[in-house]
Amino acid sequence: MSSPARLPGRRPLIIAHRGASQVCRENTLPAFERALEMGVDGVELDVHATRDGVLVVHHDPVLTIGHGDGVEAAPIAALSFEQLAIHRLQSGDRVPTLHEVFALVGTRAMLFVEVKAPHVEALVAALLSAYPDVRSAVHAFDHRIPVGVRALRPTTPIGLLSASYPLDVRAVLSGTDASALWQHAELIDEALIAAAHEAGVQLIAWTVNSAPHARQLAAWGVDGMCTDVPDEISTALTTAGATRGAANSSATLPPPVRP
Repeated sequence: MSSPARLPGRRPLIIAHRGASQVCRENTLPAFERALEMGVDGVELDVHATRDGVLVVHHDPVLTIGHGDGVEAAPIAALSFEQLAIHRLQSGDRVPTLHEVFALVGTRAMLFVEVKAPHVEALVAALLSAYPDVRSAVHAFDHRIPVGVRALRPTTPIGLLSASYPLDVRAVLSGTDASALWQHAELIDEALIAAAHEAGVQLIAWTVNSAPHARQLAAWGVDGMCTDVPDEISTALTTAGATRGAANSSATLPPPVRP
């Protein structure tokens, strides 16, 4: 577990939850581009795989209702990529591939990849290796998934998602080599942040959309905030006096790595 705690005086990382999801359709290329224009430190997204092994960016395992293209409400895992490619979301946007998002973001921000689908660790590791200059990390609720990706690609930072208050942070992290704990924001207190730092990992809060809550979490020392409104949260923290480093160059962001 190699990720350092946030440096004193450095504001928490601002991570766009599914892109700029309040102004664009979530998990789409326009949402990610808009988030980058807002100057975020990182972009968070969700990943599934098609029947023929193409990694695509979509929150739910089943396609949302679109434009009558014949694949609405179909499980992504049951569709070929050719079938998925014709689908349009209600916004008119396509479901992007993970390759497209990596190519779009490049070195402009860090990518935090939440893997939703089981048994795709090899696909994820291969894609990360295809983009060695892109700063990226993998996290999931099923902790076996990021652990599996790291086993295949040991340079990949991994995080563990949690929606309950961990009574023993070290026990949760045991055997995972995780460098971050992603915790539901409403379940975070100062003691939990301290426990995470004592265990040698970062504490990332999700989802933080309230300026007062963001300022409180920052005062407690949280390392990152995943938010639907990154521009508002960034402004709130700047107004509160947290120090912003050079764009997308926070000390907590790892450098690109070679496979």
